[in-house]
Amino acid sequence: MELAMAILAKENWKRNIHVISQKLKRFPGLLWQTIWKVGRDDPRRVIHALKVGLSLTLVSLLYLLEPLFEGIGQNAIWAVMTVVVVLEFTAGATLCKGLNRGLGTLVAGSLAFLIENISEKSGHVFHAVFIGTAVFVIGTAATYMRFFPYVKRNYDYGVLIFLLTFNLITVSSYRVSNVMKIANERLYTIFIGCGVCLLMTLFIFPIWSGEDLHNSTVAKLEGLAKSIRACVDEYFSDVEKEMTREKSSEDPIDKGYKAVLDSKSQDETLALHASWEPRHSRNCRYPWEQYVKLGAVLRHFGYTVVALHGCLQTEIQTPRSYRAFFKDPCSRVADEVSKALIELANSIKNRRRCSPGILSDYLHEALQDLDDALKSQPRLFLGSSNNQTTSMLALAAARANAIQKHAENNTGVSWKSRGMNSERSKSSEASEGKALRGPQLSRIAITSLEFSEALPFAAFASLLVETVARLDNVIEEVEELGRIACFQEFKSGDEVAVNC
Repeated sequence: MELAMAILAKENWKRNIHVISQKLKRFPGLLWQTIWKVGRDDPRRVIHALKVGLSLTLVSLLYLLEPLFEGIGQNAIWAVMTVVVVLEFTAGATLCKGLNRGLGTLVAGSLAFLIENISEKSGHVFHAVFIGTAVFVIGTAATYMRFFPYVKRNYDYGVLIFLLTFNLITVSSYRVSNVMKIANERLYTIFIGCGVCLLMTLFIFPIWSGEDLHNSTVAKLEGLAKSIRACVDEYFSDVEKEMTREKSSEDPIDKGYKAVLDSKSQDETLALHASWEPRHSRNCRYPWEQYVKLGAVLRHFGYTVVALHGCLQTEIQTPRSYRAFFKDPCSRVADEVSKALIELANSIKNRRRCSPGILSDYLHEALQDLDDALKSQPRLFLGSSNNQTTSMLALAAARANAIQKHAENNTGVSWKSRGMNSERSKSSEASEGKALRGPQLSRIAITSLEFSEALPFAAFASLLVETVARLDNVIEEVEELGRIACFQEFKSGDEVAVNC
């Protein structure tokens, strides 16, 4: 027995070694694929990495070059720390953190210098009491200010740096005599680090938060247009597709609307950082908060697209022979909605007003044709025979009564023999409960109703019409954005043809 266990353990050990060796062989290839994919998705990431490396090299010269090290000393490390903390991907994020760090350090140093001058003129005991009181009052007030919405949104990092710097200088000044000199040297190195960050982010291949927000809004409109068109094309497709519970991550329908639904925090962050950016082009000073409002409207529009996509995955589906009656008007409605969304995306991309006739007469004609098609087939939705429906319901009710009587009879038998085989009785009752709760009764009751076959299409059609209704809100927000941002007026030659 022990020999067999030893042989089994040895085989398991060899198997684990083999698995680990295979993973190690695949690791370089997987690592290279990840590196390549990250850079291919956004080449600006490579540029940002090079900018960070160059910035760290420049501030490291304060340590490496002897003349600079003699002038600054050990405090040069604060410049390196500043670059690591402050230099962000976009110019707006770097400006926000850099100015917050510089302003917080400057105010904290000035206030600490004032408190030091006042307290050093008093006795040793009063000096300690005064420092403790100042730390308590200023720490409490600064922390409470962080809860102010405006301060938390714009200057939270600056207040945090202020608290850190103020306490370091003020408390250290009680024991260290030359603390103010050290504070001044640290302040210089922090400003050097911030200056290097601003130089890199503003003048060397700058990446603007405002442009990212602008382009992401365009992409969201285009994604919603593709999702709606793909939903309708798949719903009326002649090829029967097997429904799976796990959708592919590359599904164009999911990809189109998920980017919209997950964009709230990203939009707010980009809008905040864009508000810190200077004027870098003729069209850079936009009302970024209006982009956030437009993003909220697009998310509400996206909820309808999600529900529309859900109609493709329902358990009960309208037969394709029934759908064929309404394929043409539904496809035309989806095409016109997609055209309108693409036109809105192009108007934002080109910074011009949208076309006055963005909701064309073709959309109203398609809606009217869909309404006429629905009215021409009332039997699909109302049922052709009330007697047939009643008889089907009666059949389902009779089956339910038979199941219930069978359960009662088995319950009586089990009650008589409860003392002998209680475990068998419990298992029988559990199986009967499963029978009562099973899907057979509900499935029979649902499929027996003739009009239930058309109900899934009724939901699909109503959601498609809802997209048209919510499209008005999107158009209003885009027009408001164009008015506030002073987009160029629309000209007849600016209209872009959209391929459907």
